[in-house]
Amino acid sequence: MSDNPENEKQKVLIVDRDRFADIISRMLVSNFDPDTANDGLDAVKKLRDLLPNVIVVDVDVPGNGLKLAELVGVSPSYREVPVILTSTNPSPDNIIQAQNVGASSYLAKPFGPNDLQSRIRSAIEGGPPAPLSSGVENDEDPAETFTTRVKTIDGLPAFPATHAKILELAKSDNATAEDLAEQIQLDPGLLANIFKLANSSAYGFNRPVKDLSLAVTLLGMEEIANMVMVAQVFDNLGEYEDGAGLDLQEFWKHSIGTAFVARAIAQQLQTETEHAFLGGILHDLGKIVLDRYFAGYYAEVVQIANDQSLPIAEVEQDILGLTHSEIGGLLAQEWQFPRNHLNTILYHHTPEQARRDQRLVCLIHIADVLCRQFDFGSDEDNAAPEFSEHALKRFSLTDDSIQKLTNAAEAELENANAFLATLVS
Repeated sequence: MSDNPENEKQKVLIVDRDRFADIISRMLVSNFDPDTANDGLDAVKKLRDLLPNVIVVDVDVPGNGLKLAELVGVSPSYREVPVILTSTNPSPDNIIQAQNVGASSYLAKPFGPNDLQSRIRSAIEGGPPAPLSSGVENDEDPAETFTTRVKTIDGLPAFPATHAKILELAKSDNATAEDLAEQIQLDPGLLANIFKLANSSAYGFNRPVKDLSLAVTLLGMEEIANMVMVAQVFDNLGEYEDGAGLDLQEFWKHSIGTAFVARAIAQQLQTETEHAFLGGILHDLGKIVLDRYFAGYYAEVVQIANDQSLPIAEVEQDILGLTHSEIGGLLAQEWQFPRNHLNTILYHHTPEQARRDQRLVCLIHIADVLCRQFDFGSDEDNAAPEFSEHALKRFSLTDDSIQKLTNAAEAELENANAFLATLVS
């Protein structure tokens, strides 16, 4: 947000119902440059062009003022803008929530012009939070530079300690199948899924698997780690009544399909075979966050993307000031995902921007595009998918080699369907 010259009035976006917005605007017009919006969605649409110095928003405005403050707080484009929350009936819970979402202050209605103007000046003089870095502009580790306020999103689950321990053991050279089985037994849902998969046609073992240590041995440490991450995303984040935008069944179909395709082409290209499957599962993680926690806002994004056949990320940036890649990266950093998976989430649409983990990022990009070309699950837009030239050059892919990858991907999608059937059975 650029500084205003001293002789230029500072801009204030007032988000409130018609009558109140007009009253507040008249309170400020002598010393500030006010503009108004009557709901949260109208506000985010105005933010890009208006670039206000302060936002004043009522908590009960359509779209939910607290949700608007959360969205502003996690957006790289707008998080420098201070937010003042107002309410006719403030409660202790509202005040705590306002603090949690990073609001500058909380003001009870009715208030006078002097009180409001004083709060606005204090918010401006207090300065913005430290700018959000995506790790794109320097060579530092994105896991260290991608600062986050995603934990302030109301209801967002923490990463379970049991799952974290299983992942730690799965990556350890010294852990045994018995060590892993001991931890898995603490999570009945994960335990049930492991037995279902071990006995499914997707793996084709020639006898029933009833012993957990044997199941771990047969599936392998890498597959167990993949399953833990899938369980975390499916069970702890992905189980909710459909939001306003995503078709969850189609979303998961696309994510699983991308994972299987990524693993198949990783084997073809003889690179990143250990990380491809999980990278495919996680690449669109941010869409779940937007759809579950900002449903009213994301519904508009999905609607516009479908109606105008625009790439979903382009519409997200235009309407919300951030993309599913960015908010997915925020969550990945909060949950302490490995750096390579953080980068695939951040850059799977823009692999040329990744400073590290280029091979995995490009591989997931190619898998995502192939899965979309086969219409395997929904990508929430009707835009024709295209390969990044950077990704194709990274693997020196010709038309013939792209066709070979396409054939491998098509064959692997049958296995993806079997895997999905097992998970939902």
